[in-house]
Amino acid sequence: MARHENDENPQGNPGKPKKLGRNILRLIISLVLIAAGIAGARFLIANKPTVNKRPPAKMEPLVSTVTLQPGNYTLNIPAMGNVIPAREISLEAQVAGEVIYLNPEFTEGGMLAAGAKIVQMNPKDYELAIMEKQRALSDAEYSLKLELGHQDVARKEWDLLYGDQKINEAESELALRKPHLEKVQVEIEAAKAELEQAKINLERTALAAPFNVLVLNKYVDLGSQVSAQERLADLVGTDVFWVQVPLPIERLQWIQFPNGRNETGSRVKIIYREDTVREGRVIRLLPDLSKEGRMARLLIEVNDPLDLQAKEKKRPMLLIGEYVRVLIEGEHLRDIYQIPRPALHNDSEVWIVDEDNRLAIRPVKTIWRDEESVIVQDGFKPGERLVVSGLAAPVAGMPLKIEQPDTPRQETGQKLQESK
Repeated sequence: MARHENDENPQGNPGKPKKLGRNILRLIISLVLIAAGIAGARFLIANKPTVNKRPPAKMEPLVSTVTLQPGNYTLNIPAMGNVIPAREISLEAQVAGEVIYLNPEFTEGGMLAAGAKIVQMNPKDYELAIMEKQRALSDAEYSLKLELGHQDVARKEWDLLYGDQKINEAESELALRKPHLEKVQVEIEAAKAELEQAKINLERTALAAPFNVLVLNKYVDLGSQVSAQERLADLVGTDVFWVQVPLPIERLQWIQFPNGRNETGSRVKIIYREDTVREGRVIRLLPDLSKEGRMARLLIEVNDPLDLQAKEKKRPMLLIGEYVRVLIEGEHLRDIYQIPRPALHNDSEVWIVDEDNRLAIRPVKTIWRDEESVIVQDGFKPGERLVVSGLAAPVAGMPLKIEQPDTPRQETGQKLQESK
């Protein structure tokens, strides 16, 4: 049986050696590739280029600065105001009558000097009334003379009848006609008063300008029949106009108001059409606040607002109701710092460059602000450098690069000259 099996497969199993050879070949190839990769990597590492390492560049933002120096400044308080008349009256007829005369300047916009006749009403009725009252006074005076004669007769009759006898006082007064005398005397006084009133009424037929006036409105014409107390015109004084200015209450502390006869208020520049400028003075603070904005209200006096007394070329006249700009000269401040408005950050901080050219963020307290500048009294030292340019991300202590040499800080706001 064993032989029979060997005879059936005399060469054994030829497939197994072939398969084993292929596996060995694959293993050898893999090892060769791995060895080549390792050798290549070692070669690259050994021959890599040399890189020169540099420290990271410092970020130093470029800024502009000004050198701070204290100075003396005068606050200028800007505001808007409305021109109103300082003196205004309604011209009314004091007696009734027909208008027979009007001053040629009695027109809207016309000007009349103090004492100039404006209106004359027909005086005939009032002249006749004076004559009537004079007649009544003459009658009363005649009655007095007659009564004085009766008094003498009564006295003589009394003396003849009673002599030195003591008689009841009431009876003696009646007998001596004392009540009659008193009645006549009262009638005379009444007649005099009526005559005086008639003369006054005659004077009232003519109306004159009480002061230098400008006619705003006219309500009467020649030939008009007017009654007593009828409104004839609206007049305003030409010597002085007022400008009423609303102002925040917190700004009143910087304005001077006159408290006595010898004191004057703050000076004011009134700026209106075509940048015309007039001078004025603060004269009064009104006792109530405006209803709209709860603002304080002050009055500014402007003399000769129509340039009637000007000798040089006249400026445009101020108009009643005109809206004007005003610049009020405020308090004179000493040893303070004025910085540009953009240099104030977060409403109360400034950027300072310290001695090491690093950023210092410093809180300050401002005492005044306007559109262009901010006034600071404390918080700086003379010679310190203020950053006046922007920084994208300011961090305290960051290094800074100065754009140009420092220049002394110049005042940017408009300043009025010191009062002489």
